[in-house]
Amino acid sequence: MKYIMAHDLGTTGDKATLFSETGNLVASSFFGYETFYPGPGMVEQDAEVWWTSFCRATSDLVSKSGISAEDLSAVSISGQMMAVVPVDKSGGLLRRAIIWADSRSSEQVKALLSTFSESEIYRITGSRLSPTYQGLKIAWLRMNEPDVYEGTYKFLQAKDYINLRLTGKFATDFSDAVMTSLFDISKLSWSPEMISALKVDNSKLPEALPSITDLGKIKSDVARDLGLSESCRVILGAGDGCSAAVGAGAVEVGDTYLYLGSSSWISTITKEPLLDRQMRVFTGAHAIEGHYFPSGTMQAGGSSYSWIKDMLYGDNFLYRNEQDVYSYLDRVLLDSPSHGEPIIYLPYLLGERSPIWDSNARGTFIGLSASHKKLDMVRAVIEGVSMNLKWILDTLEESLPITSIRVIGGGIKSNIWKKVLANVLGKTLTVPENVDEATSIGAAIIAGVGSGLFNFSAVRRFIEDVDRIEPVRDEQERYLKLYSLFKESYCSLRKTYEGLAGIRRG
Repeated sequence: MKYIMAHDLGTTGDKATLFSETGNLVASSFFGYETFYPGPGMVEQDAEVWWTSFCRATSDLVSKSGISAEDLSAVSISGQMMAVVPVDKSGGLLRRAIIWADSRSSEQVKALLSTFSESEIYRITGSRLSPTYQGLKIAWLRMNEPDVYEGTYKFLQAKDYINLRLTGKFATDFSDAVMTSLFDISKLSWSPEMISALKVDNSKLPEALPSITDLGKIKSDVARDLGLSESCRVILGAGDGCSAAVGAGAVEVGDTYLYLGSSSWISTITKEPLLDRQMRVFTGAHAIEGHYFPSGTMQAGGSSYSWIKDMLYGDNFLYRNEQDVYSYLDRVLLDSPSHGEPIIYLPYLLGERSPIWDSNARGTFIGLSASHKKLDMVRAVIEGVSMNLKWILDTLEESLPITSIRVIGGGIKSNIWKKVLANVLGKTLTVPENVDEATSIGAAIIAGVGSGLFNFSAVRRFIEDVDRIEPVRDEQERYLKLYSLFKESYCSLRKTYEGLAGIRRG
């Protein structure tokens, strides 16, 4: 029996997972790391600590699984996207990594938009501009930390740095390269126009390759330290959004999945980039070369639920013998009828990306009355997040039909949320057994394909659906009335949000 090791190098830590070639989950291990906030809009992590966590998780996984090192065929990483890791020619770190959540480069966005139309940028890159994208952060470094910029041999992303430590090779994959604002989505190559517009030295960008590229064997000293065989192959891997698509079983044209986590999104698979005339969605590069995954991402999906839980049901709340407050809320929401006066919740706690792309928008409750209780507000949050996801779904469906959706992510463990989502979206939902493991499963499948163990059809070995939820017609019609008011509410409040933003900045 051969085995595959997957790493999910996320925002809070590195999760290592071991799978058999037949798709069975054997063992997992997790080691966390710290996040730093050195100034307004600045979010950083120490890439050296990423490596330490990777090594500890790997060694722990090998130890607890008890497998022979010779039976481990390949390792691959699903990495947090949009980080900037500047390294010199020897691979030495020049500063802490600027991670995806960092938005310090908003002035670089404004400067670029003063000389380059957003529609042209969207045509080239498949996405609107965002200060979170790597290319804008590199431009910030050039202006604000010129010594770091000049000393950089290559700007890497999270998984790329770990691969460098494993193999000594400087490379990135198409999925991470697309989320830089420096890459041509149609040609799958670095864009001379965007590189020139942002005044980035293209020699500082790594070679971009397919996610399944075999980078070779692990360096002998590293393999020895980790307890691995030198014969273990290192497969390039992908950004976490791409890995999640593979791990959700979205590997053929038309396959669609919804991720319900802190942020939430809907992605579907196409053979061409989807360039929406209103630029409401963006397109990512799939691990299967020649495939893409148009997506709409909202900022505060599951985090809206976490926020309302913390606000209304704090640490002193008695869970009524439930395992946790989420279990309690799930049970009582299922047992309680909807309030006669519905509440609309706009889930824009962190501004919003798809479909409105409005950083000024903020979370809003509409329709509160004296008869409403805490539970009504919780239900409204679940419904509001679901309605924003429907808005994203409707946007995608303007270009291509979608029949059923596989749902993954921690939020989908909620039985009430599954029912609400099916009714709001008006689609059949399928739920796999391991809803929290999609990115790890995706990385494992990429490792297996890249090392020649199987092809992408093997996704069926790794994913087993255990639940199917059909929309209820009466509930669907009730939500359609609320949904039109949901969209109307945002449009009516857009100028108010803009005014509040002006006060904040002033």
